[in-house]
Amino acid sequence: MHKVIKIRFTLLNGETPEANCYGYMELNGDGNMIALYNRYGEEISMYGGHEFIKVRSLGKFDNEDRDNFYSLLETDGVG
Repeated sequence: MHKVIKIRFTLLNGETPEANCYGYMELNGDGNMIALYNRYGEEISMYGGHEFIKVRSLGKFDNEDRDNFYSLLETDGVG
């Protein structure tokens, strides 16, 4: 099962972030980060020098069912 966690982040290397820098972190079943997304649900580079704070867990989804990933984002207002 993968997890989606809402995060607040700062870019350490790159462009100046927006005022409210909220996004999402995707974790695999082992708890390792596999992707970062901005507040619009667009994937961003994991290697851009990010510092982030976990805000809350949005939920889990089955590894094969990506529709549930997008449903979790929609419940948080991304859409």
